[in-house]
Amino acid sequence: MAIGYDELSFNEKKYYDKIYRAILNGEGSINLFGLFRMETLEKIIVALKYDHTELFYVDFQQINCAIAPAGMIYYIHYTIRLSVRDMMNRNMESWITTAINQMQLTGDETEAEIYKKVHNYIIRNIEYDYDALKNPDMYPEAFTVRGIFERKKAVCEGISKAFKLLCDRVGAKDVYVVEGISSREGFGNSIPHAWNIVKSGNKYSHIDVTWDLGSSSTCRYNRYDYFMIPDDWINIDHTYTKRFKCEEIDQSYFSRQSCLISGPNALKDFLNQKLQKNFSILYFKIVGKNGLPNDIDNKVDNIVQNAIRQYARRTYTIEMMPNREQNIYFYKII
Repeated sequence: MAIGYDELSFNEKKYYDKIYRAILNGEGSINLFGLFRMETLEKIIVALKYDHTELFYVDFQQINCAIAPAGMIYYIHYTIRLSVRDMMNRNMESWITTAINQMQLTGDETEAEIYKKVHNYIIRNIEYDYDALKNPDMYPEAFTVRGIFERKKAVCEGISKAFKLLCDRVGAKDVYVVEGISSREGFGNSIPHAWNIVKSGNKYSHIDVTWDLGSSSTCRYNRYDYFMIPDDWINIDHTYTKRFKCEEIDQSYFSRQSCLISGPNALKDFLNQKLQKNFSILYFKIVGKNGLPNDIDNKVDNIVQNAIRQYARRTYTIEMMPNREQNIYFYKII
């Protein structure tokens, strides 16, 4: 996981603040007296990279420095000329203002409600940049918020940075960017990935907007498979170095919508409630204290198909888009 300002030592924070001020002033280099370890500089730069996601015009991937008798000299690598940086900053601020207006925030939202509105805004307005995934060197902006405000496209790193930036701007400050790896059907195993950890009250949870964006685009419905979920759930298909213990489960979609299903009878009751009210979307997660059977997909599908037939009053078709790793099932009746 990316480390943040709060995890730095007193001296590391002084270097962090000095580099940050130098960037804001447009300086090309900064003398870091008393700093001699490359590992420490890398730690500070990573903290800056993810704390200040608005600094899209700095290449934090390339850490260029020289060792001097009194310490290190860090050379700041800008990706955008100073002459156009102000204009691009204005473009970013314009996008932030538009996004906040579209989210229709009242100022009375809880942290969890803010996270949901930002999550939904990104899902509805941003595309995953598959071109950048295949050719990252050709689309460096896709790894920053610049990809979002200029092209409405980004990869997971840009998306997670945009989520943090928007949350920060509307008062939800406890949002962190996570670096790790993921495994997902159709993408393969051990793929570098980025997502967010958020704090609500005194508890932490995970939000992976990128993966919810992909699922939502496919089924044309807002998905919350990875919205405010605990470690136990994210660890199924994500790996990272833990910084916080994420235990929040009450704010997850499946808890709030009472669609955490613990057995066949609970599933039948859930389906009856939805189908009696003519719901066309059946979206739920299966959980089991002692694990789930190997043929869980078939068991679930049989129960769902039987329930739909029981209530059908017309000819229908069913679209099924599950998240098998997470035992999440999504049925759309058309």
